[in-house]
Amino acid sequence: MAGWIVKFRFLRILIILLAWSLPVSGKLEFLSEEEVRQAIKDEHYIVVLFSDGAECTDRCEELEDTLASIREDVVEAVNAWVVRTHSPSLAAQYGLSGKSMGSGIIFLRNGVPLLYTGPADDDEIMLSFLVTNPESSVHALSDENFEHLTQAATGATTGDWLVMFVRGDCEECTRFRSTIEAVAATLKNRKNVALVDRDVDGGQTTRRFGVKTFPAYILFRQGRLYRYTLPVVDAGSLTAFATDGFRNARAENIPHPKTAFDDYTEFCADWLRENPSSLYAGGGILVVLVLLVAFVTFRHSGSTSKPVKKETKKKK
Repeated sequence: MAGWIVKFRFLRILIILLAWSLPVSGKLEFLSEEEVRQAIKDEHYIVVLFSDGAECTDRCEELEDTLASIREDVVEAVNAWVVRTHSPSLAAQYGLSGKSMGSGIIFLRNGVPLLYTGPADDDEIMLSFLVTNPESSVHALSDENFEHLTQAATGATTGDWLVMFVRGDCEECTRFRSTIEAVAATLKNRKNVALVDRDVDGGQTTRRFGVKTFPAYILFRQGRLYRYTLPVVDAGSLTAFATDGFRNARAENIPHPKTAFDDYTEFCADWLRENPSSLYAGGGILVVLVLLVAFVTFRHSGSTSKPVKKETKKKK
């Protein structure tokens, strides 16, 4: 009898050791698109695996197994809800549509999305990426603080700045927000990553650097600027550009801030270019703008002219 007890205990220990040696596999809680949207509004932190179909396959399955294995650690570290969903429209909103792999992980922090860009089968890298980025690393730049924070014109001591220029009605800008967040997380403590919103508080800065298409990416480094012009825009390419790839781009001098008059005329030109139908629908809009510009020009030139002295005639 005692021999059977010893054998049973040995067998139980063997089963436990075998279970520990096997990779941990599991499934994430599945939420519908409506449930995910509501959770994003209600939760401070939520990690969402967007699957390539109703069920995970290929890389998505690897992502799910890895994320499921670290789920408890993520919950303990940042109190995040870890789920899976299948929503093409929501995936497109976060820049996942058109990906060759068809799936991805988005970490939403108070609604700000962060795209996971690491390997699908490495639990240590995935866990470190999630728990070390509970807040956004992207700075918000405006007309008021741009020069003070970046010191772009002087090339002083604040380091390199990769700046993404966006505008309010740009859907592509929204899709690439998770990508620039991923770049900021990767370059944290090495490079500065920032956003300038033209339509909120960055109009003058946007026009100063001649940004006409959105989103646009410019690296400011040691008193020069470098524009990202490659057709492929992803986290890896932007990170490589900010790190060393900028050397293949043309270096430009930092332009000085525009005068109020020059900035206003460029604002008018940009508005007319982006709203061509207004030239015909309004009828007199163009005329009013031309007259206004002419009036400002007249006052500007008049204020700088010297008064003419009248000659007095002496009476004989």
